[in-house]
This record gives sequence, structure tokens and C-alpha cells, in this order.
Amino acid sequence: MPQAMSAPPQDPRTAWRRRLRRMVNRPVGLSLAYELVVNAGVIVAMVVVMATVAVTDHGVRVNLGGSSADDVVNRWTGVMSLFSVLCAFGFLLLMRRRDILTREFWLGGAHVDRYGEPERIGRVSRYGGARMRPLWFLVFVALCLGVQGATILIQMGFSAIGIDLVSPTLDDISASATTVSMWLYIGLVGPICEEVMFRGVLMKELKPLGRDFAILTSALLFGLFHGDVVQGVFAFLLGLVLGFVAMEYSLVWAIALHVFNNAILSGVIDGLASHYLGDTGYLVYSVALSLIGVIAAIVVFAVYGRGLTAYVRAHRSAPGTYFGWTAWTFILCVVLNGGQALISFVTAMLGG
Repeated sequence: MPQAMSAPPQDPRTAWRRRLRRMVNRPVGLSLAYELVVNAGVIVAMVVVMATVAVTDHGVRVNLGGSSADDVVNRWTGVMSLFSVLCAFGFLLLMRRRDILTREFWLGGAHVDRYGEPERIGRVSRYGGARMRPLWFLVFVALCLGVQGATILIQMGFSAIGIDLVSPTLDDISASATTVSMWLYIGLVGPICEEVMFRGVLMKELKPLGRDFAILTSALLFGLFHGDVVQGVFAFLLGLVLGFVAMEYSLVWAIALHVFNNAILSGVIDGLASHYLGDTGYLVYSVALSLIGVIAAIVVFAVYGRGLTAYVRAHRSAPGTYFGWTAWTFILCVVLNGGQALISFVTAMLGG
């Protein structure tokens, strides 16, 4: 009787790379779907708003006036943004309700791994749970201020040599940040939804591959998600801080820090300064605050740099883990969002 031929043994390295791609594809694919829902929500909301405005007398005047249509769009941008991110949050809730609707998801602590390698599924591990002390929160605020300050000083440096680093996204936000709905989106609802996606879902599901890998990958995708070179760099650096906070403390603390950055540092304080100070005064204020932020960040790294280095070493991923970035969802995310950011940046720089 002829014996059945056994399958040739699989190369361990090849098997490991296949597992890596699968483990990355699942959460990154979800982030792509989240982004798709956000964009679809914006399109649907814009169609409804423009159709509603078009049937009113004001809408007729807007259409005849030409440039006034931009004012209508800016006035409704907050509502459209809120609608889109709430749709995306509902999508996330539908896909990950078993995780999101738990105390541990928000406050941190021990949880049962549902993702990662087969041998890890069912094990108990920790995601956050450390006690946040006032001093540490001030340290993280200083880092956020440092990231913001460094970004502003770099822009000013390029402007000094005649190159204005244009940020189309920030320009659009500044033009539309005149309504309560837009402030609500920028300062509260947007940060909550983004943290749930990028730190609560994406980073947590990548955690079995190593904390360093999970924090860095989620920050990179968070930066790309913004589709803007200038704001994307800022979001990436801020994402590193928010990722560490969520990983070691809790998602709630990452949300609090994100809200503080958007609503207080970039919102209330900056808005008051721009309103009450003249152009020269606001420039002096921006430079002074940026220098304070950068100096504060340098002090933080000088004091806690060794501890951060030890943390990175202690949580290194296994050799070859970053091969997971060859997953098709990750590559697609980089190509689509990176391409959009570069095209919008170049177009804006050329005055388009």
C-alpha cells in the first residue's frame, strides 16, 4: 500500500512572518475601516447640509454669491465632523463591544488577551492600571507642550528663511473653529473617539507583539490618519506620549491629556491670546510659550531619560517583529494617508 505523503515542515521564520502579518492586519484593518466610516460620514453629512441649505432662500443667495458658500461650509463643519466621528464610534462599538464595554478598557488593569498569537489568547495580562500622580500628569503635560512648542518653532524657523510650512488641515480648522459644534468636536468628542480607536483598540491589540512596537505603530498610524504633513508630525510625537500614558496608566488618562491639549493648550489659551493680543503680542506669546515647552521637555528628559531608556529596553519586541509593517493593511494605510498628506502639502505650498 502506498503511504500518504506528509506535508513538508514549514520554515519557522516564514511561519512567524505570516503570524505577524495576521496579527497586524486585524487591528490595522479595523483602523482603515474606521477611517472609511469617518470619510463616508463626512460625505453624507455634507450632502445633507448642502441639500438643505440649497432649498432655502439663504441657500439661493449663497449659490449666487459664490465665495459665501465657504462660510456656510465652515459654519456646518462642526456638525458634519461630530456626525462622522460618532458614526465611526458606533462602528467601533459594534465591532469591539466586548472590549469597549468593560471597566478595564477605560480604567486599565488585568484583562484576558483575545488577540495575538494562539498560545497567548486566554492569558491574563495588564493594560494600564498604574496610579497617576499629579506630578506625573504635569510631566506629561510638559511633554505635550514641548511637542507643540517644537512644532511651532520649526515652522517659525522655516518662515524666517522664506519657506512657510503650510498645514491645510490646521487652516481649515482655524477657519471653521467659530461654532460651538466645532469646539465640541475639537476639544472633546474628537479626542475621545481617536483615543478609543488608536490607543484603546489598535494599540491594545498590538500589545502582544511588544509594548514598544504597539506604542510606536499606533503613534505612526495616528499621525498618518491626519492626512497632513505638519499636523501629522505633531500627531505622531503626541501619539508617543499618549500611547505611553494609555499603556501604563489608562485610556481615561490618555483621553484627559488629549482633551487638555486640544481644548486648553491649543483652544482656550491660544484663542484668548489671539483675541486680546495684537499681531506682535501674539507672536511674542507664541515664541515664549514654545520656548517654555521645549525647555520643559528637555528638563523632563534630563531627569527621567534614564528611566525612559530602561523602559524601552525592557519592552523591546522580539527580533523581526517590525516585519509586521509589511502587512498589506499597514502598507495600504501608509500609501493612502501618506500620499494624501504629501499631495495636499505640495499643493498648498505651491499655492493651489
